[in-house]
Amino acid sequence: MTTAHKRFDIIIIGGGLVGASLAILLRDSDYRIVVVEAFEHDSAAQPSYDDRTVALSYGSRLILDSMGVWLQLDGRVEPILSIHISDRGHLGVTRLRHTEERVEALGYVAENRVLGEALYAQLQQQANVTLLCPARLQSVTNREDDVEAVIELDGASQTLHGKCLVAADGITSKVRECLCIGSSRQDYEQVAVITNVTPGQPHNNVAYERFTDEGPIAFLPLTNNRCSVVWTLPTGKAESIMQLDDAAFLQQLQQRFGYRLGRLQKTGVRQQYPLALVESTQLAQGRTVVVGNAAHALHPVAGQGFNLALRDIATLVDCFQLADDPGKASVLQAYQQQREHDTQRVYRFTDTLVKVFSNRFAPLAHARACGLMAVDLLPFVKHQLARQSMGLAGRQSTAGRR
Repeated sequence: MTTAHKRFDIIIIGGGLVGASLAILLRDSDYRIVVVEAFEHDSAAQPSYDDRTVALSYGSRLILDSMGVWLQLDGRVEPILSIHISDRGHLGVTRLRHTEERVEALGYVAENRVLGEALYAQLQQQANVTLLCPARLQSVTNREDDVEAVIELDGASQTLHGKCLVAADGITSKVRECLCIGSSRQDYEQVAVITNVTPGQPHNNVAYERFTDEGPIAFLPLTNNRCSVVWTLPTGKAESIMQLDDAAFLQQLQQRFGYRLGRLQKTGVRQQYPLALVESTQLAQGRTVVVGNAAHALHPVAGQGFNLALRDIATLVDCFQLADDPGKASVLQAYQQQREHDTQRVYRFTDTLVKVFSNRFAPLAHARACGLMAVDLLPFVKHQLARQSMGLAGRQSTAGRR
C-alpha cells in the first residue's frame, strides 16, 4: 500500500493489538493516522489448538465495546464467571464471583488471533487510517513542530511527518532505541511456560490462580472446554520441563496444579518466555509518547499486561480529544500524569504477588494462607481485589465509561 501523502497528524509505530486498538479508538476524530507494522496480518489463518490467548478484564470489555469491536467477538471469547485463588500445600482459598460483583463476567479469555481479526476488520473500514505493512522503522527525529519517522517500505525508504508519534512497538521498542529512551529491568529469574490443555472435567468458566513455592500457575477457561495455561517456573527448571514429552509434561503439571479439573487429557505446543518487569524511563519525549509493552512489560500473574495497555491508549485518546495539537508538550504531560497512579498500582500489585507467593519461607507461607482466608471472609476486601482484577480500580477513561 502506498500513501497519497506522507504528512499525518498521528504516526503509530506498531500495528499489533495495542497499536490497532489506538487507531480504532480515534475513528471518530478528525486526525489523519498512519499505522506502521513490521509483519503481515493473515486474517485467513486457520484456527489452531495452540493459539496464544489474552485475558481481558471487564474494564477492557467496556473499552472494546466503545470501539465497536466487542460485537465481532461475541461467541468467540470465553467468559470468566469466577476466579479461584489458592496456595499449594496450604488451606487458604479466595473465590471471586461475577454474581457478587453484579457483572456479566469478571473477565474474558480471547485467542490473540480472534482478537486480531476483529481489530483489523474494524481498522480497514476507517477512512482516516492508512496502514503500511510490512514496513520497518529506521529512525525517529523529534522537532519543535513535528516528528519525522523514516521507514522501509517495499524495499525503499519513505519519510513520514506527523504532529505526534506513538510507540506501540513492544518490549524491544525500536522507537525507544532511536530516541535513546532507557528502560529499567527487574529480572524475576523465572520463565513462563505457555500452552493450552484439555481437562478431564468441564472448566465451568472458572479461572484458577494457583500459587506454588516455584511460582504461580494460571488455568484460564477457553472455548471448546480447553484451558490456557501459564506455568511460571525458575529459569533453571523451565528448560527441563520444555524437554519433556507430552505425557510427562502433563504428569508434572498435574502434580503441581492438582485435580480440580480432573485428569489433564491433552496438551498443545509449549512456548517459553523469560519474565521481568521492564519499565521505560520516559513515557514521552518531544512529540513522541510510549504506550503498552514499550512503556511497561509485566509479570503475567493476574493477567494485567494487555489490560493496562488498553487503559494507556484510552487515556491517551481522552488527552488527544482535548487538544488541537496531539503532540503538544502539555498534552503528553497530562497523559503521563493521568497514567502514573494506575501503572504504579499495577506494578506494586503484580510485583508483590510474585515475591510473596513465590517464597519458601515457612512463616510467610502460613501468613499467605491466613491472608487468603481473610480476603474470602471480608466482603469489602474481596470487592477491592475483584475491582483490581476487573480493571476498575482506578480512574476510568471516557472510553471505559461509554
